[in-house]
Amino acid sequence: MEAINQIKHKAEDIFENTTEYLEARWNLAVLNASSKTADAVSTIATTLVIAVLGMIILIFFSVGVALLIGEKLNSPSSGFFYVGLFYVVMGILIYAIKDKYIKLPIINSFIKKFYYED
Repeated sequence: MEAINQIKHKAEDIFENTTEYLEARWNLAVLNASSKTADAVSTIATTLVIAVLGMIILIFFSVGVALLIGEKLNSPSSGFFYVGLFYVVMGILIYAIKDKYIKLPIINSFIKKFYYED
C-alpha cells in the first residue's frame, strides 16, 4: 500500500511540474510574441511618421521647383507640367523595380524581426 501511495505522490509531482513547465513556456511565448509585435508596430508607426513628413517636404519642394521652372519659361503651368512629368517617370521607374528594391527588403525586415533573436 505504501508503494502505491509513493507512486501516486510521484505521479502528482510529475503532473504538477509538467503543468508548471507548460504554463511557463506559454507565458514566455506570449511575452516574445508581444515584444516582437510591439517592435513591429513601433517600426511601422515611425516609418509612417517619417513618410508623412517626407511627403510634406516633397510637396513644398515640388511646388517651389515648379514655380521656379515656370518663372524661367515664362509659363507657370509649364513648370507644373514638367514637375508632374518628372513624377510620372519616377513612378514608372519605381513600379518597375518595386519587387526587388522595395517589397523584398520590407519582407526580409519583418522576417528578421519575428523569427530571429536579437
